[in-house]
Amino acid sequence: LNDLARADVKLAMPNPAFEGVARQIRASLVKAGGDALARTVYDDKVHAGTTELTHIHHRETALFLMQGRADAGVLWQSEAAFQEQAGHPLMHINIPAEQNTTAIYAGAMIKDAPHPEAARAWLAFIRSPEAFTIFQRYGFGRYDAN
Repeated sequence: LNDLARADVKLAMPNPAFEGVARQIRASLVKAGGDALARTVYDDKVHAGTTELTHIHHRETALFLMQGRADAGVLWQSEAAFQEQAGHPLMHINIPAEQNTTAIYAGAMIKDAPHPEAARAWLAFIRSPEAFTIFQRYGFGRYDAN
């Protein structure tokens, strides 16, 4: 992560103005190099034009890399795995565990859902062993609130 601060490395990064993943990325940057590293990547390099922030969605990070607009970027592990499995010319580097930051995804049915049985079936599926096998292919772990 510290190499992201190098002036000769052009970055594509999720926009912290509207991308939740940017909070996890910033936390990992702070773990790796303190507030100075986070400021360099997300402030100084943006102002210098060597960090390009996404405009619509964090998946643009991979797109910008494939378009040659950047040398590196930080993505969800699941997105990096998907891009590699799709055969796109990208490779990932794992963030060391002591610097990595994870997130927890949740699922819920909305009140007065128009299709409550479908919603219940979906929620049951995403908690199933079959779904977990799929999730594992993309780097997701199991969360148990108990």
